[in-house]
Amino acid sequence: MSQDVAGDVFEPFWLDFPLCDIHLAITSDVLHQLYQGVFKHIVEWCQELMDEEELDRRIKALPPCYGVRHFHNGWSGMGQIGGKERKHMARVLLGCLIGKVPRGVIQTYCSPLDFIYLAQYPTHDDTTLQYMQKALEDFHQHKEGIINLGVRDDLDIPKFHSLQHYLENIKNFGTTDNYNTEMFERFHIDFCKEAWYASNGRNEKPQMIAWLTRREKVFSFQSYLKMSMEDEEEEFAHSRFGDQRLLLTKRPHQARRHILDVIQDHNCQGFKKDLISYLNSQLSDPHSRG
Repeated sequence: MSQDVAGDVFEPFWLDFPLCDIHLAITSDVLHQLYQGVFKHIVEWCQELMDEEELDRRIKALPPCYGVRHFHNGWSGMGQIGGKERKHMARVLLGCLIGKVPRGVIQTYCSPLDFIYLAQYPTHDDTTLQYMQKALEDFHQHKEGIINLGVRDDLDIPKFHSLQHYLENIKNFGTTDNYNTEMFERFHIDFCKEAWYASNGRNEKPQMIAWLTRREKVFSFQSYLKMSMEDEEEEFAHSRFGDQRLLLTKRPHQARRHILDVIQDHNCQGFKKDLISYLNSQLSDPHSRG
């Protein structure tokens, strides 16, 4: 072709390499494939089955529960949704659909949610892998309900296709926390979000670079000071850096308690004697009173 631009795929150089499969280089990703992919599609389907106002009303009507975020403003007003928010949304989704969508759709939603939670197990054996396979088979068995309701014309979605590779990846590479990108998402906060907040929002890239550079210099100097303090403590035992003091709160959360109540509540029988010794040590003319 003109300009030496090929219109076809050449034979890959790794084709005859022993024990080489380039497809295994792409491992499963719980955060971007499951929460930001599969579950994101499920939420969009819910918004097709009911309007946003009704879905928000159902979400706001859910009672607060320990360990679960209460979306008191619903979901429609949320902007950029991260993985942490997606996890809390997945915990309450099914409770918002009862009585509104057909039972078959509930089963269609329940299967991928089960798969998502099973895929995050810290350990796996043949039994848990069978659970994952069963959840995947249940989804394929009931997925026609989404198409019959006119939510989608088909389910040829790459993120849903990736579900069938999870069992193989777990068998080859271990549990998904070994190759989940969620642990590295923290770097977005440290090196992007906080740097952007430190800028004025206009021509932010040079400001972000300068802020990160100064932050690295501060951390380097702190490391140098820490190393210097450790050397000084070894060389000079009387150094002020070696003075370890016990810090006490200025205002106790329960003031003016009787000493007998303290002894009884905290089961410290020798507290009275130790308190007298401590107070005497703070006096210029120590004395003791029983």
